[in-house]
Amino acid sequence: MTKLFDIIDPNFFNVLASPNKQIYIDCIFIIYDAVDSVEDSFQGEREFVVQRLINYFEELEFKGVEEFDDNRTPRQKATAVINYFKDSGWLGEEDLGDYKTSLNLFDYTIKIVDVLRSIERQEQVEYTGEIFTVYSILQNFTTDEGVGIIEQAYDSTNQIIKKLKGLKANIYRYYYDIMLNQDRQDIHHLLEKLLVEYKNNFFDNAYYNLKTKDSLPRYKKAIIDKTLDIYNSDTIMNDLANQAMVDKKIEDYNDAFNYIEEKVRFITDSFNAFDNIIMAIDRKNEQYVSAAASKILFLTNHSDDIEGIFNRIFKIVIDSDEEVFDYSELFNLVHARNLDTDSLYTQRRLRVDVEPAPVTVLDDLITDEFKRKKLELLVKNNIFNKKEINRYVLTHLNHASQIEAADLPLVSETDYIKLILVFLYSRAVGMDYHIELLNRETKSNFVTFNNFLIKRGHIDE
Repeated sequence: MTKLFDIIDPNFFNVLASPNKQIYIDCIFIIYDAVDSVEDSFQGEREFVVQRLINYFEELEFKGVEEFDDNRTPRQKATAVINYFKDSGWLGEEDLGDYKTSLNLFDYTIKIVDVLRSIERQEQVEYTGEIFTVYSILQNFTTDEGVGIIEQAYDSTNQIIKKLKGLKANIYRYYYDIMLNQDRQDIHHLLEKLLVEYKNNFFDNAYYNLKTKDSLPRYKKAIIDKTLDIYNSDTIMNDLANQAMVDKKIEDYNDAFNYIEEKVRFITDSFNAFDNIIMAIDRKNEQYVSAAASKILFLTNHSDDIEGIFNRIFKIVIDSDEEVFDYSELFNLVHARNLDTDSLYTQRRLRVDVEPAPVTVLDDLITDEFKRKKLELLVKNNIFNKKEINRYVLTHLNHASQIEAADLPLVSETDYIKLILVFLYSRAVGMDYHIELLNRETKSNFVTFNNFLIKRGHIDE
């Protein structure tokens, strides 16, 4: 069995572990772009590539960046970088004649560079009709081109699985970043992370299309019915097996039959399982939004209850510029020691059963004001849950099909928190409304925000 480092150079990843890794990454991107030409058959003339690298190093010098900490000229640095990539197995050099040479990237280099660039640009998964593609391919199925059609449908199905995995992992990355991987956060950072980055990279690019334009329920039954028709037809499966023996150079009939059968079953099983994957994505999304909402509620809590007190204490500690914070200003902390080995000894005594006495509460001792405050305390933690926010929106919608967020009352801090939660919970499961951005700024009382429409009905409807 072939091992990874039988294919790539063992020093390949040294480039990414080098102290100058950012310089090397920039250079490999420059080389990648320089050889990315159909006219030149995806090979770059060495002097052209060197000149592009020289421009890069001259620009760094102009900005005052001392890369490599040496006195070499930009040309010498460009040549050194190319030689380093050659020695590490990132690219090769070919003699073109007439004293010219070309630089060529290896196939695995291109794959890795594509991944690195995608990560650097934070490119996100976009669903632009993959499920519909599988549906269209299978609807045009003919036995004459059956093997090619099955392979295309198989590849597209496999791509859908990879993108769903990436989508679920993308949600966790945001969850990890906002809940576990931040030493210092404020309400502005959380809102930007949630309402800008997460919305643009998750909702707009992937989740929305997955739930609407490229909706699974719309095409699932037709796809499964078609694959079952193929799989249950002995004539079609026999023709496809014979065709695979010719097209794929498979000598044994049983191997060719298994080749077709595995791909057809993979498509069927995958589309049967997609519902569970999408449900898991929905749960992960709701978990992330709920966690972010809870953190926002915590950061906006300035009341005198335990949560509000701790919130203010944390803010004092975090905002302190002192390396060693004096906690005695917040807490009355003392050192406690045992005086001797018997200092914690408590003499045993006989157990005495106590007769419980009835508790008498005089009604005139409990005032209406005390009852009102106690009731407010009991319901405080419930006014911000999904059910109450959904009821809050439906109350303001009344009989209208839609209203603008600017029309919601925004007088107190509670109203401000509800406005945020209306936006956050709009994509949650079980909500009876959804939102549509208007991309225009509005000011309501003490808050300025991008206005949005609140429409009756969930996004799936």
